[in-house]
Amino acid sequence: MNMYFGDHPDHKPQPTTALRVLSLLGCSLALIAWLRQDALDLYWQQTRHAELGLSTAIPHAWWRHGPVLSAQLESALQSRLSGTAELQQRMVLAANVLLYGKAALSDQDLAQVSEPVIKSSAQAGLSLKAHAQQLGTLSTVQTDAAVRRKENGTTGADATASAANINPEAAPVSASHTASATSAQADSGDSEELPAVTQFARLAEDGRIVLSKTDRVLLVGDSMMQGVAPHLARALQNVQVKALDVSKQSTGLTYPNYYDWPGRIRELIPKEKISILVIFMGANDTWDMVLGGKYEPFGSETWRRLYAERVAGILNFAHSQHVRVIWLGAPNMGKDNIQKGVPVLNQLYAGAMKDGTSRYLSTREILSDKADEYQRTITGKSGEQIVVRSGDGVHFTRDGHKLLTQLVMRQFVLPQPAATEQAQNDSAAQNLSPAAHPVANPVSNPLVHPRRKERRELSSPVTTSATSTTSS
Repeated sequence: MNMYFGDHPDHKPQPTTALRVLSLLGCSLALIAWLRQDALDLYWQQTRHAELGLSTAIPHAWWRHGPVLSAQLESALQSRLSGTAELQQRMVLAANVLLYGKAALSDQDLAQVSEPVIKSSAQAGLSLKAHAQQLGTLSTVQTDAAVRRKENGTTGADATASAANINPEAAPVSASHTASATSAQADSGDSEELPAVTQFARLAEDGRIVLSKTDRVLLVGDSMMQGVAPHLARALQNVQVKALDVSKQSTGLTYPNYYDWPGRIRELIPKEKISILVIFMGANDTWDMVLGGKYEPFGSETWRRLYAERVAGILNFAHSQHVRVIWLGAPNMGKDNIQKGVPVLNQLYAGAMKDGTSRYLSTREILSDKADEYQRTITGKSGEQIVVRSGDGVHFTRDGHKLLTQLVMRQFVLPQPAATEQAQNDSAAQNLSPAAHPVANPVSNPLVHPRRKERRELSSPVTTSATSTTSS
């Protein structure tokens, strides 16, 4: 007889063990469905374009309380993690300042610490930037005191007292002093806020938007914009214009419950003092809408009306805030189920631009040799084939991103470099003639694409001149 139970030929797993495992898995799935029912419904709607129905599966208050509890738990966890990260950052920066003095406060550090007072230290009135500056001052003075102590043979206490007399601000920081420094820092931050936008960006005679270094550009859209935005933001940064990229994949205007772009735009425009809004979306919008639990077919009269209202809502709010909008049309798509909806979307986008305050830009011509056909490659200036679209039939290659960036940048008269601006001012002061100088290479209509062979010059950089346009 075998002495070991594990080697017994007739031994089999007990049924209760399997039942326990299945019960545990079932309870876990039920808990996830209860806590995350809203997220699961939205994900299913966005990816499957159908209703999952978890939120309405059980018509009781305790079932609907699941997402509320999940949000509370998530908020508490994020708050704890945020406090830990801020504390860690504070400790690292403080150590660097103690070791290296004020030189440790690089521009990047100042940018990181200029914003908030750390929540975990709010009662003590300590801001990261103020504390770091005080540490830097104290470290520098202590170093000078050590040198003087070595030269004069004074004791550590005498040297410290001497340092305090020489620079009273370098004396040990009291709680009241720290609180005062924090308050001053907060007042300084408030005074540096940008003024509200009170008028539209000026239009040049050729129709382009005249950008200044005080303008702020908001980049909005789906994953198509996510690819273009870094190139566009860099081109704007090169002329000292700030851009804010808030693009988000799998978003659009068809499913506002999944992501509310109109609400997000209403929040960001006044908060960030935006003057130019660039929108590029549509890849996730060629689907039926869900209205009251029923599907409204894509392209129907009701569908078009509702989608047009959402587009108009964005434009009307932007215009009420003196913001000009550049809305890029959807390109031709390599997927039939999306391609069939592209003309519908572009018709609605273009139709909303009526008064000339904002503008619609077609992207199909610049990304294809034939405006109505999807092409992964286009013909370059020298006859070479240039790949502009990725293999998924929706997104773009680096060359495609560059073409779209140049298309947008051609809509602007860009700020001039300081040297060029000063030279022109000097020249204007010497010129007594009142006649205005014509703009070199004017663009008669910035919405019209340049000649095909010119737009193939992908290697041409975006111009930083206010008096010339860029071939792409």
